[in-house]
Amino acid sequence: MTDRTLQFTLREWRRLILAPQLVVAVTGAGLVLGISGPFGTYATMPPVPRILYWLIVAHVTFGIGLLDARLIAEHTPARHLGVLPAYAVAGVVGGVPITVAVELINWLGAIDTIDDWQEIGVSLAYCTAINFCICMAAAWYDPGEIGDEPLAAAASMPRLLKRLPIELRGSLSHLSMQDHYVEVVTEKGSKLILMRLADAISETEPVAGIQVHRSHWVALGAVARTQREKERYFVEMKNGAVLPISRSCLPAARDAGLVVAA
Repeated sequence: MTDRTLQFTLREWRRLILAPQLVVAVTGAGLVLGISGPFGTYATMPPVPRILYWLIVAHVTFGIGLLDARLIAEHTPARHLGVLPAYAVAGVVGGVPITVAVELINWLGAIDTIDDWQEIGVSLAYCTAINFCICMAAAWYDPGEIGDEPLAAAASMPRLLKRLPIELRGSLSHLSMQDHYVEVVTEKGSKLILMRLADAISETEPVAGIQVHRSHWVALGAVARTQREKERYFVEMKNGAVLPISRSCLPAARDAGLVVAA
């Protein structure tokens, strides 16, 4: 494991736990638990503290479980077992820190804590089962980053690609402005992202490319050829897209070898 791949994993973990869809889903689960009051909390806690308690437990345990899944499955020898076995190991091992976290929350909230080994075993079993489910969900959601080579590729992935769904993360082709959105086109498809073109271009490194028009940026490796029609130049991409080269961008296109000086 290198600092670079570890930093990438931590960045991805932060991105995931702050993703609006997951925040809503975990919050919803916490509300359901708070209203239903499992493990005796319905009888021992008033409604508002009970709901707050389960919201905290849901978010803390989900965050720990997801971090555990990615760290163990991607940065320990377990990664050589394959996707599902690696995340299964993470699911079992991660039950321990989640149990500790739940008991710490109970202690801070002055809630009854474990006082015998049998209760410790029961709590550990429940927390391990929950963490196992979280890890299996993580493996299902993002199975492609286990193993040394995929991790190295992920660590050098352009930041822009991390904004795309996993199934669209391929080699960059080009970027095009559409109103307030940027269409990000890869070898696997395209998606509109709400951001400025300049900001999108800044996230394409380390891919070599140039801006050929105020509304278009192209990856040099995805260019098939350059066309000329009278005094106008166009760049044809390998996926068949044809984009104009503006006069102001001609010098940069010449420097990049896209346009041969007449």
